[in-house]
Amino acid sequence: MAIFLASTKSISRGSGQSAVASASYRAGVELEDKRYGKTHDYSKRSGVMSTDIILPSALAAAGATIDRSNLWNKAESAEKRKDARVAREWLVNLPHELSEQDRKTLAHKFAQTLADRYGTIADCAIHKPTQKEIDRGADPRNFHAHIMFTTRTAAIGNNNEILLTDKADIELSDTKRHKLGMERVSVEIKEVRQLWEQLANEKLAEHKHDLIDCRSYADQVKDIEPQLKMGSVATKLERDAYEKAKSVAMEKGEVFNGIAPVTIRGEINAMIAERNSLVLEASNRIIFEQRDYDERLERAERYIDRANQSIRNTKRQIERTEQDIEWSSKRCKNLPSWIDGNHKAVESNTKRYSDTAQANDKLIQRINNTKQSINSVTEAIGKSDIAINRAVEQSARPAPSPFDDNYRRAFHERKRRIDRELREQDKQAHRESYADEKDNNDLRATLGAFAHRLMTRHHEKFSLRPGFRDNPAYYPEKFDYRQVKVLDRFANELRLTNDFDDFREEQRRIADLFTFDVMQDNLNAMDILINRQKERKNYHEVTADFEVFITRLDASRTAKNNELQGSLGRSDISRMTAETLTAVSYLDNIEQYINKETTANECKVLAQEHISEILRRTSKQYELTYQGLRTLDSNEIVQKHARALESSLSGFNTKYADKLTESDIKSINNGLRVLSQKLEIARPINRPSPSPF
Repeated sequence: MAIFLASTKSISRGSGQSAVASASYRAGVELEDKRYGKTHDYSKRSGVMSTDIILPSALAAAGATIDRSNLWNKAESAEKRKDARVAREWLVNLPHELSEQDRKTLAHKFAQTLADRYGTIADCAIHKPTQKEIDRGADPRNFHAHIMFTTRTAAIGNNNEILLTDKADIELSDTKRHKLGMERVSVEIKEVRQLWEQLANEKLAEHKHDLIDCRSYADQVKDIEPQLKMGSVATKLERDAYEKAKSVAMEKGEVFNGIAPVTIRGEINAMIAERNSLVLEASNRIIFEQRDYDERLERAERYIDRANQSIRNTKRQIERTEQDIEWSSKRCKNLPSWIDGNHKAVESNTKRYSDTAQANDKLIQRINNTKQSINSVTEAIGKSDIAINRAVEQSARPAPSPFDDNYRRAFHERKRRIDRELREQDKQAHRESYADEKDNNDLRATLGAFAHRLMTRHHEKFSLRPGFRDNPAYYPEKFDYRQVKVLDRFANELRLTNDFDDFREEQRRIADLFTFDVMQDNLNAMDILINRQKERKNYHEVTADFEVFITRLDASRTAKNNELQGSLGRSDISRMTAETLTAVSYLDNIEQYINKETTANECKVLAQEHISEILRRTSKQYELTYQGLRTLDSNEIVQKHARALESSLSGFNTKYADKLTESDIKSINNGLRVLSQKLEIARPINRPSPSPF
């Protein structure tokens, strides 16, 4: 597993050091030191894999070149103090898991980044442990790079010659840095260490190796005890004993496997190393268990997704059941009126049947009378008379009713069928009530998990460390800085604070607040709580257009700033003045991007935030540049900068005065107050137009 090492130190005359001697030793070459009249020859040194001079990109693009001897003799001659810092060295450990070419590419990328950042020149020497060092017990995987930087920025002079001018920002004292609005040097060094972590992890992740961490073991919550410093005396004793034991073993023809420490410090360090090894082994087990926990959590999230899908299916089933119940209810409501109609029809038919019976009685009476009148009819028509009587009797029978018993049986059968259907629907609703209860319990558990994630969003196990500028790609299972801000706004809406006595009770309270309307109004926060990695991926896909746009716009502005700074000077005041001249056009381009119909809403939000940041930065630059007029060398240079500031402030005020905060206005006015004070120059300068602030 690769280890993290990125340390820096100054090469100073006060410590009796020379930049030429240091470069000669690290590069393994012979160099002449013109200041001291010496020649340093380390050409026989082994273990040097490669040595390269790395110029800032601007100088390299201009075709400038310089050799090692000329570079470090210039660095020595540029310093006049007897205790001056003549160079700065960064020592970085190169991961042994990478190939030789990848290690070289990584070291050069780190050196190039710092050279461009500070405008200095780098001398990169890559070393490996020699066989002699390995025989003495050195780690054969100890590949590392010594990168020496000039303490002064490089510029091109006459005849395309490289000159070393002002001190680089990282070499300034904390007092000067504070006046220029910069952080302390210790903060700068911490950022460079994080830069090395980022670059190395990008290369390690490319080959799927374990990543490194720039944090100390204490910050990583690892109980690792530091070893004692051996010192030159103890180290010599250990090496002599090692060489002697090895020689004896070779003489006896035995296999040499090393020896136990011979000094007290060596024994203590051996015990500390053994103890740390056990601690790291236990820590690795914990990491493995954490990964297993994360996998279980991921499976739980999948179960939650399936449960959500089941809830949605249940809701659709409930909707269909409600429709069926509504239809059955309508039928039940109409059934009494339908039964009443049938009863009325039966009563009407019964009355009709009674009227028919009375008519039949009258008809029988008439038949009897007819029989008496035809007794005298002759026998010839006897058969006809019998037939007539039969026909009369047949016609005298009552007509069959359409509402007989068969109809009533059919009616009651339909009623029983309707009753059976209603009973089945009641049973189905009863069964679904149990399913609803189970779904409700699953939903409560899901909302409880969401509440827990919201309440623990700031815990170091679940979110990136504040102030460390961690890369979310290295910690995909954690909330990134943007997601934490979204969750903070959501927590404020729910009035969630850390002032509670019972965590479980507060979790239940928050879970009860996750109503449908609340979740609907905070879809971004819910997407983060459900699956932070998926939300982050979707967000990056949506905002990729803004990242491409702002990268191109920044590159264009940087080129314009460099062009304007060339006419003003090479100081930080000139650089900030040049940036104020391009601020208005830069902001105009961003507003045009916002007004485009094809721009996504997420990109518009990012663009608005970027505008606010540029307004704040530009206002601070006006304050620093006006105050920095006192530090310029001549009246002519002051006049030139004052005219540039007057021009840029006029346009900036016209376009963006209504968007400035009170803090921005205060910064600008603080800078303008300098013009009302006496400047230590030969003649007064023209004051810009009064500020409307």
